[in-house]
Amino acid sequence: MPAFSRAVNVEMDWVDSASFEIRGTLNDNVHSLAARFVVSFPDFTIREATGDITAMPYPGYCQGSLAALDRFVGERIGRGFRRRAGEIVGGAASCNHLHTLVTNMAACAFQMNYVAAKQRPEAAAAMREVRDDARLRREMVLGWMPQLRNSCFVFSEAADPLFQLTIEKKDDSSSLSLNED
Repeated sequence: MPAFSRAVNVEMDWVDSASFEIRGTLNDNVHSLAARFVVSFPDFTIREATGDITAMPYPGYCQGSLAALDRFVGERIGRGFRRRAGEIVGGAASCNHLHTLVTNMAACAFQMNYVAAKQRPEAAAAMREVRDDARLRREMVLGWMPQLRNSCFVFSEAADPLFQLTIEKKDDSSSLSLNED
């Protein structure tokens, strides 16, 4: 059994067609925190922010850090959010563990774009068509969500040449070639 263990869990679901709820928990040997955001969709603006701390090293004191969550109302989850979250809950006015939880929740929030797309029959059909072609799938996703550009390795400009490579199957052997499309 480990001397220390931490689990962070994030769940999301639609509130209505224009907003979703993100619920997150962080539990370890010392802490138990929960946070909840209601986020407008598709602009990702936080409309509600609440939280609770039920296990902590300083009962009666740690809960004071939750007041900082109110400062998330009106913030947009997107580029720069981690920095902003650090300003709101990452310092002396709040709790480092709440910061960890909130940034994990925000990282998951963008997945609602995929959930929403899969609910549209034409988008679901387009995803099926490009399922086995990483280059086409990447281009489609960047077309739908250009804000992903340079957000990670796969969507970086530096990775563009990697997605021009294709693996050609010839009989039982494979060869790598440059796609000229």
